Amino acid sequence: MSHVRPVQNKVHAWVVGSTVLGLSLGAPIEAYATLGGNVASILDNEQHLGAVRQVRPLAKGERHDLVLPSGTVVHEYVAPGGAVYALTWRGPRMPDMRELFGAYFAELARRDIRTSSGHHRLTIVGPDFMVRSSGHPRSFEGRAWVPSLVPSGISPGALE
Repeated sequence: MSHVRPVQNKVHAWVVGSTVLGLSLGAPIEAYATLGGNVASILDNEQHLGAVRQVRPLAKGERHDLVLPSGTVVHEYVAPGGAVYALTWRGPRMPDMRELFGAYFAELARRDIRTSSGHHRLTIVGPDFMVRSSGHPRSFEGRAWVPSLVPSGISPGALE
């Protein structure tokens, strides 16, 4: 039993360290969509990343799906007015949060990031910026949104 705890702590420290490093340094560079940006930024992302993009119409706006070379999928939700109001991600690598969040990254950088049970979990509830993220090596997922940009009738919790 005494040998299990140090191993768990080492694994926990590795997961926490790699996740925080990925969040703070934006490594590895995987996506360049900017929360609050416009459709033009999504097109730039597709070309720069060599990603495969598919556009899906929604009841209110559209969703741009980017499949990155690593296998990570980023969904960018665009309001009818053209603003990217939410992002979701899922895959084996964390996308570049500095690039994904744009000006909102400063809010993330000011937060004390904590974990539980050896599994990265992050929740940020700010005045106009929300993030929920979790993961462990080779499996990361999350969502971020700007409440003031979310079209009425859309629930960010229901986004894929």
